[in-house]
Amino acid sequence: MIKRSRLLNAPPKTLEEIYFSEIRPQLYENHAHRHQTGVRTGTTLAEHLDSACQFILTVSQIAEVPEDKRPLLLAATAVHDLNKLEGSQGRNVKTLARNQEFLREQLEKACVLSFVVSEDDLELVRKLIERHSGHNVSDGARFLPEDPNIERWAAMLTAADLFDLGIPDAQRFRKLEKELTVAYGRSCNLFRISISEDKGYITALLLGACEEVLQKYGLNPLAIFPDGELFEGEALANVDFTKEIAAVWQSKIDQVFGNNIERLVRPTKDGIKVTYQAIQQNIEEVLVNVEALLERKKAGYKSDKITKDVTKWGDAAGANALIKAAELQLLPVSNAEEFAISEGLKAAYLSYREAGLSPKEVWDKIAHHTGISELQRTAIEPFNGQYGRPLFAAKAAVKGIEGIKEALQESFQLRKESTQISEETEVSEEMIAAVSRMVNLPFAIRLNGVDDLNAYVEANPRQRCSLGSTSTDIDELISDNMPPGTKVQAFSNRLPGGISAEPKRQADSIAALAYQLMAVGANFPAVKKQDPLYLHLALPKGSAPELLRIWRELLKQLAATNAEGGTVTIDELKLYRDNQLEFKANKVVGLALPKRPDFVHTSVIIPLLWGDVNNSLALLKSLRLALEISLSLDIGFPFTLSSNLEVELFSDVYGRIEGIPSALQTLLGNGQYQQRQDAEKILERLRCIGKLATSVASIQKADDCLYDLARACVRPIELYYVLLRWTLREQDEPNLSVIWSRICEPLNTLLESFMPDETLLLTKYLKEAAQIAAQANLKGSSFKRTAQAEPFTAFIAAIRSQKSHLDLEIIFAALVQQYYTRLDRINREYRVGATKLEQVKRYYDVLQKLYEEVYSARPEKFLSDQKTLEAAYLFFLEEARKQLKSESKDDSVETTTTV
Repeated sequence: MIKRSRLLNAPPKTLEEIYFSEIRPQLYENHAHRHQTGVRTGTTLAEHLDSACQFILTVSQIAEVPEDKRPLLLAATAVHDLNKLEGSQGRNVKTLARNQEFLREQLEKACVLSFVVSEDDLELVRKLIERHSGHNVSDGARFLPEDPNIERWAAMLTAADLFDLGIPDAQRFRKLEKELTVAYGRSCNLFRISISEDKGYITALLLGACEEVLQKYGLNPLAIFPDGELFEGEALANVDFTKEIAAVWQSKIDQVFGNNIERLVRPTKDGIKVTYQAIQQNIEEVLVNVEALLERKKAGYKSDKITKDVTKWGDAAGANALIKAAELQLLPVSNAEEFAISEGLKAAYLSYREAGLSPKEVWDKIAHHTGISELQRTAIEPFNGQYGRPLFAAKAAVKGIEGIKEALQESFQLRKESTQISEETEVSEEMIAAVSRMVNLPFAIRLNGVDDLNAYVEANPRQRCSLGSTSTDIDELISDNMPPGTKVQAFSNRLPGGISAEPKRQADSIAALAYQLMAVGANFPAVKKQDPLYLHLALPKGSAPELLRIWRELLKQLAATNAEGGTVTIDELKLYRDNQLEFKANKVVGLALPKRPDFVHTSVIIPLLWGDVNNSLALLKSLRLALEISLSLDIGFPFTLSSNLEVELFSDVYGRIEGIPSALQTLLGNGQYQQRQDAEKILERLRCIGKLATSVASIQKADDCLYDLARACVRPIELYYVLLRWTLREQDEPNLSVIWSRICEPLNTLLESFMPDETLLLTKYLKEAAQIAAQANLKGSSFKRTAQAEPFTAFIAAIRSQKSHLDLEIIFAALVQQYYTRLDRINREYRVGATKLEQVKRYYDVLQKLYEEVYSARPEKFLSDQKTLEAAYLFFLEEARKQLKSESKDDSVETTTTV
C-alpha cells in the first residue's frame, strides 16, 4: 500500500478531532488491506471500524454520555471485532476480550490505549466489546450491581456495528431503531432525506435549509451520505415541510448575493444589465452600482465610436425621422455627460423589458420619469428602442441621472412584483417546486413527473435548455451567465430575420442560479485564462456530522492561505519530489475554494485552474491533486473530476474521471475506480511520473516533461527514450550513473504497474545484453554516452545496412568480428584474446535473438524503435554496473570476514 498523506495538521482539541487526526489514520494503516465477506462484502475492515467509530461519536453526543465515558466507548468500538483483528486463530470475541494482554495490545495498535487509564476503564471496555452484536452477558457480573448505563452504551455499540450492514435500508433501519431506543431511553425513529440532483453550492444551501428546519422539529442529524442525510428523532410531524424549507433556502441564497451585488450589476456591450438576484437584495445598493458604472462610461467616452453609432442608427431610422427629431431638439449625443445619460436610458430600457413590458410601454415610462415631452416621445418612435433612442433622447432627458434612477427604481419594483405570487407569500412557487423536485422529504407532496416530461416534449426547439431541464421557468442568458462551454441550442442570428447579436442560451432558472452562485461563491482569480476543471468531493457514506464541520474548517483554513481571496495553489516541487501537499497563494492558478462554509455539505465543488496549459496536462495536474486529497488518511473522500459543473450523483464508484483523452487511457485506465485500491494504483503511477519529471528536468519544465512521460505510457518501453531525451536536453554530457540512481526506483515501480506482455521479451534480451556488456566491459574508449552505447549502435548500423541477399548468420558473424577488431584496436596495450571474442559473440547472439524473436527480423520495424532501444540499453547498462558493484562489495566483505 502506498504511503498516503494527511491534511489535518492542527493540534486536536475535541474527541472527534482526536479521532479524525490520529485514530482514523491508524485504522486505515492497520486494516485497509483486509477485505470482509458476507453482508459486508466489498468493504475493508478499516472501513467497517471507521463507520462504527463515527457512528458511536455521534450517538454518544446526542445521548449526552458523560465526557469521561465517551473516549471509552470510542476505544471499545475501535477494536470491537477482536476475532477479526486476531486473524485466523478461530477464537471468539468473549475469549479474546478476557485476555487482557491481547486486548491492551489491540487498543495500543488502534491508538486508543491512552483513553483506558484504570483497570475499571479496561473492564468497561471489555464488557462493551463482549456484549456487542448480540453477544450475551455470560459471566458472574450479571449477578452483581453494575452501572445501569452499561446496557445503554452496549446498545450504542451494537447499533454502530449494525450501521454499515449490506442489507436493504428498511431492514437495517428497523434494527438500528430497536438498539437506539434502548440507547436513548426513548422511542427512536430514523428519517432519511435524499437529493435527486447535485448542482453544487445551491444544493449545499438547500441541504442546510433542510437540516435547519428538521432540527427545529426535534430531529438530530445522525449520518451524512453523498446523496443526502439521515436524521433521528422521537417522531416526525405529519406535515409538508416543502414551503418552509424553500423559504429558508431562499433566505440563504439572498444572503450570498447580498454581499456580491457588484458582480450582479454588469456592463455589457448591449448596456448595463441588472440580474433579478441583485434587486432582491438591496435596491439602493444596486442604484449605487449603476451610477458608478455610468461614471465609468463617462470616463471612457470616445467621440469617434459614438459618431459611428449615431450614423448607424440614424440611417436606420431614415431621413424624415432625423429631420423631425432635430426640429424638437432631439439631437445626437455630443459629449461625455450626454453619453452617460444615454447609457442610463439604455439600462432603464433593459430593466423594464425584464419586467415584461413592451418597447412602447417602456419608453412611455422612461419619458415620464426623465422629462421627455409628449411630442419628443412621438418623434423618437422610428428609432431603435434599445440602441437608437437613447442616443437621440439624451439631450431631451432634462431630469438627467435623477430621472433615470427613478425609472430604474420603478422597473426594479415591477420585476420583483412579477415574480412574487402575493404579498403574504414569502417564497415563489418556483422555489417550492424546485425543493419538491430536488429533495425527497418525509411526508412531502411530490410533483407529477408527467408535467416535466410534457414540458420537455412540447417545448419550442428554440427554447430547449442549454443548461438544466426544460421546464416552464426558462431564462434566456448570454454566455457570461452560463458555465464555460455551454452549447447554444438555437442560433437566432443564423436564421432568416434573426438578430445579429450574440446567440442566447436557454437555461432552467435553478440551473442558471446554481452557476451564478458558483461564480460569486468561489475564490476565482481576477483573470481567468482557461475554463476550469471541477473537482467534486463527497463525504463517504455514513459520515459523522462532525466530519462535515472539520472538513468545512479545513477548507476555510486553506482558502485563508490567500489573504486576498484568490486561488490557492500547491508547491509543485514538494508534491512531485516528496509527495507532500503544501498550499500557497497564487493570483492566477490553483484551487478556487468556496468562500463560505455553508457551500459545503454532502459534497463540495472545487474549480481547478492551471493557466495556459493544454487540456491533457490540466487533467493530469488536477487528478494528482484530487487523488492526494481524496486518499489522504484523515479525509478519504470519493471524488469525480469533470469539466462539467453538474455530474451524476456519487454511486458505489470510489472515483471517476470524465473525458480522458485516448493518449492517457493506458496511464489512467477507464476513469472508473471501483475501490479505493484502484485509485491508489493510479496515484502511485502519477507519483512515479512526478518523481521522474523532477529528476531529469528543472521545475520550470517539469510539467512539459510530465506530459511527455504520461503520453509515453501508451507503450511503456518508450519511457526510457523520453527520460534520456530530457536528460540530454537539460545537460550536454550527463552522468547517466547519477541520473539512473535517481530514476531507477520510480521507473521500475511504474513499469511493474503496467507490465505489458509485448515488452517482456524485449526487456529480457536488452537486460541480458547489458549484463554481458557490463561484465565484459564492452564499450568505446571513453566514458561518454556514445562510447557506452558503441557496441549496440554498431548492431543498429549493421541492421540499417542489411542486404537482402545476405543471411543473418553472415551479418552477425561479420558484426562480431568487426567489433572484436575494434576492441583490439582501442586496447593495444592489452591484447584481447579468445575470452573477449567469446563474450562479444555471446553479446551479439542475444541481440540476434532480440531481432528475430521480437521484430521477426524485419529491419523497418526494428529501426523505427532504434532510439527507444538505445535509450533503454543505456539505462539497463547502468543497472547492470550497479549490480556488479554491489556483488563486488559483498564478495569483499565476505572475504574479509572469512580471513
